[in-house]
Amino acid sequence: MSFVETLVCICHSPPRNFCLAQTVPDEYGVGNEDGFTVGDLGYDVDLRSEMDAELEKEEQARANISRILNELIDGYDRNLRPNIRGPPVIVRSDIFVLSIGPVIEINMEFQVDMFFRQRWNDPRLKFNVTTFDELRLNTVMLETIWYPDTYFYNGKEAIKHSVTTPNRMFRISPEGNILYTSRLTVVAACMMDLRKYPMDTQVCPLSFGSNSYSEEDVIYAWKYPFPNESSAIDAADDLMLNQFNLLGWEGRSHVKVSNRIGNRTVLTVEFSLERHIGFFLIQTYFPCVMIVALSWVSFWLNREATPARVALGTMTTLTITTLGWSARAVLPKVGYPKAIDWFIMLCFAFVLGAVIEFATVNYFTKRRTGMLPGMADDEEDDIAQAEVEKVEASLMRRKKKRFSLIRGFTRYQGKSVSRTPSDEERRFSDHNNSLCSDILNCITGNAEYRESRLRRSKDQKPFNSVSKIDELARIGFPLGFFLMNVLYWCIFILDY
Repeated sequence: MSFVETLVCICHSPPRNFCLAQTVPDEYGVGNEDGFTVGDLGYDVDLRSEMDAELEKEEQARANISRILNELIDGYDRNLRPNIRGPPVIVRSDIFVLSIGPVIEINMEFQVDMFFRQRWNDPRLKFNVTTFDELRLNTVMLETIWYPDTYFYNGKEAIKHSVTTPNRMFRISPEGNILYTSRLTVVAACMMDLRKYPMDTQVCPLSFGSNSYSEEDVIYAWKYPFPNESSAIDAADDLMLNQFNLLGWEGRSHVKVSNRIGNRTVLTVEFSLERHIGFFLIQTYFPCVMIVALSWVSFWLNREATPARVALGTMTTLTITTLGWSARAVLPKVGYPKAIDWFIMLCFAFVLGAVIEFATVNYFTKRRTGMLPGMADDEEDDIAQAEVEKVEASLMRRKKKRFSLIRGFTRYQGKSVSRTPSDEERRFSDHNNSLCSDILNCITGNAEYRESRLRRSKDQKPFNSVSKIDELARIGFPLGFFLMNVLYWCIFILDY
């Protein structure tokens, strides 16, 4: 043959053309004596036969499914529940939790992202097909059939995810069993008990049920019956919360009594959340402890260093107040103190105690306009001032004779005019041994007591002196603060 034999094109079903080449003569020098076979350029004839058979099956199945769906929705009334005159519809639910949070204390709410699944049976959607187990359908058909009017009783708002398409799944089995799954993000109310905040454990519920159907029409139940109801709730393995630790969950069901539409079944899942205290230790507890310790620095300052001690006391008091306000800014205005409030009040009491301690030391140190004993311009001014105070004290004693206890501490026994300075020195030295007597003389403004301290101070070094009260405070304040902290953490951590 002088040319390549004709290519035979075998066309089975347009537009699919499969062209086969026959032999090429030997004169083209491409093979053997009889030429060579170019072969199948697309598919083998046997493979084509198998594909045709598969295509015919698929087209037949597609036609059957379309026919089944048309028969199912023909005459179907989506406004009527299944078994309208029969037993109630049982809707079985289960939840797969993707994430929990944020938990907002000031609004008493929490957020949960989940896959929410519902299963029920509708006899009107039964069909007789043995070639497949269930129909995997687009959720568009869901709008043509009846489905439960589920809503969340304690939900504040909810989001249906629709990126890139609505996150929903719809399945129908030949027995009329329906599976409907949707992804939801629900913000639900959670009434919290904050008495142990931030060492608290909260139980946040999520309740759902029918909006309008009573238990005579629709009954909600968990996927697994009692006592395995909690098995119907599951969570992602990588579920983590910022401020909480998910201890677990519990599923339960109950009946909500309603006189308007009748009793309704309600399903509830309760999430147990344990708060992490690490953030609050860094943000509030450690700074408060440091501020309290800073207020103790004034005990090592000389009692004559008034500007330094006043400035230190004022600064620490304002700082601890600011920390208290910032800690309560994110909390609701509840009518009871929280654990963090007790700690801030404890720290504030010790800071304020340091300020009062300096006021006490200052009273025993200073007189008149703030000058230290022995710093007057001349001794005659001191003596004159002491005489004036003595006369004023005598007048006050006459008005307060009926107060026997105060008179016993403020009046001298015998004739005071006959006493020599050495006698007065000896008497007030005895009084100085009693702290209660000193405090009472300060409260009553005993002029004789102050006059005696003035005369004694003339022989003493007036500057860089250390008060005995400061010496006691150096030990008493840290020890008291430590003991109060031990008591505090035992109460709120160990539940004593």
